[in-house]
Amino acid sequence: MRSLLLLVLLSIVSTPVQAQIPPVKSHREQADVMRGFLVQRFDRILPALMRRHGIDMWVIVTREYNDDPVFRSMAPFTTYASRRRTILVFHDRGPDRGVERLSIGRFDYEKLYTVVPTHNDGQWAGLRALIDERQPRVVAINTSRTFAHADGLSHTEHEALVQALGPAHAGRLRSAEPLAVDWLEKKLPEETAAYREAMAIAHAIIREAFSSAVITPGKTTADDVAWWMRQRVADLGLSQWFQPTVDIQRQGGRPSDSRVIQRGDLLHCDFGLVYLGFSTDTQHNAYVLKDGETEAPAGLREGQRRGGRLQDIVFSHATVGATGNAALAASLAQGKAEQLTPIIYCHPIGFHGHGAGVHIGMTDYQDGLPGSGDYRFQPDSWHSIELSVFHAVPEWGGQAVRFALEEDAVLTTDGWRWILARQDDLHLVR
Repeated sequence: MRSLLLLVLLSIVSTPVQAQIPPVKSHREQADVMRGFLVQRFDRILPALMRRHGIDMWVIVTREYNDDPVFRSMAPFTTYASRRRTILVFHDRGPDRGVERLSIGRFDYEKLYTVVPTHNDGQWAGLRALIDERQPRVVAINTSRTFAHADGLSHTEHEALVQALGPAHAGRLRSAEPLAVDWLEKKLPEETAAYREAMAIAHAIIREAFSSAVITPGKTTADDVAWWMRQRVADLGLSQWFQPTVDIQRQGGRPSDSRVIQRGDLLHCDFGLVYLGFSTDTQHNAYVLKDGETEAPAGLREGQRRGGRLQDIVFSHATVGATGNAALAASLAQGKAEQLTPIIYCHPIGFHGHGAGVHIGMTDYQDGLPGSGDYRFQPDSWHSIELSVFHAVPEWGGQAVRFALEEDAVLTTDGWRWILARQDDLHLVR
């Protein structure tokens, strides 16, 4: 009996403990939270944006299984796709009366919109009658050469819209690009607090993935870890917007013929999930300890620190009102002056993983990004601070090792802060 008890105790001690995942709201709870946010956004954000851009009426046309990208940010959690043809109309009636939310047809989307009833075949006529009645000076529609997020009006629907409105209203039409981008970018403080919950879940999954609970050196492959991460998200009832990836760097170079994780490897993941309607995007690094080691070699720790230094530099130049291209040029110049071998490719995030708004370069646009790089940073917006540096690691014979980092952050009038926290120290796989 004592032997059996000893075996049980040894089993408990040697069994890896899973990372503590923060509580995940049920779908019903998420629906309530998301609907509350949406109503607040309509009341507190949309009117000011429409007036800033001089838009009296915003018309969003979307069809079932060909959703306008903005529509997802304006629909309740219970909506899987837009119904049939949906025509949403936002009419600014002035500061006293506010922005009216209308749906031409028969879908009110959980009473978020007031229905202007028409038969399916009468929607265009219903829209024309509404515009005839309201006489807006500017009618904004989702067309854009720069952002797919603001280009949701399909060619066919655009033709039908122009035909329905006729020459009398043709001169009122304008691209809604700046309004759509600002709507997707700007966030409420309450949304940022909820986004922190999403980031806490993402970080916990990464910690668990980069541990002995998942990785057995000499046996587990990088692909095993990536698929484990995806399944973990699914088991929590959440979704993802891209397939997780896990990469290996090893002394002597990247392994070309084996994806099996070995002791002494540097691991890197790119991972994102979707929770409460918000997308996360995180890249972390981990070191697989060799026998007898208690920490990563100093050269690898220095490479991680240099990546963090480049994040600080980006924060110092990506200020409210600055363009993405200006922030890119200044950050690269300072990073190179500090011998960081920088590559910078930051992007907005939130309703979409790669969101609409100001970008700081791309991996293949380190001289500036036309269009999205010319946009300016706005307060109360979320951004994925994504970048990489190379560092010659002495313990690996001076081998140049890439340290890619990515964390989500919020920019306010007071400056930047991480949504949760950045990774300063390498995860350790024991």
